[in-house]
Amino acid sequence: MRAARIVLALSVFLACSGLQAQEYPSRPIRVIVPYGAGGSSDGPMRVIAQEMSKRLGQQVVVENRPGQGAMIGSEAAAKAPADGYTLLLASNLRCRQRQCRS
Repeated sequence: MRAARIVLALSVFLACSGLQAQEYPSRPIRVIVPYGAGGSSDGPMRVIAQEMSKRLGQQVVVENRPGQGAMIGSEAAAKAPADGYTLLLASNLRCRQRQCRS
């Protein structure tokens, strides 16, 4: 019984030893900005994307998806595959505005 467990554990180990993690990123990264192009969030994100491209050695694409109070861009990011290649730029500007009005 013990020998069977050892053989099973060894076969699982050998089967998994050939698996290796892929390098990240292996393809372009998309950053969704849910605000209009040229806005106060878009400019800094483009500067950050340039630096990310240099450091990661992969293209970082900034995609503006404005509309419905940032819901269109946020929904696009939520529906994207959960693989780490789609990022969302979020802002808490509305929260700050509410605090200033209080």
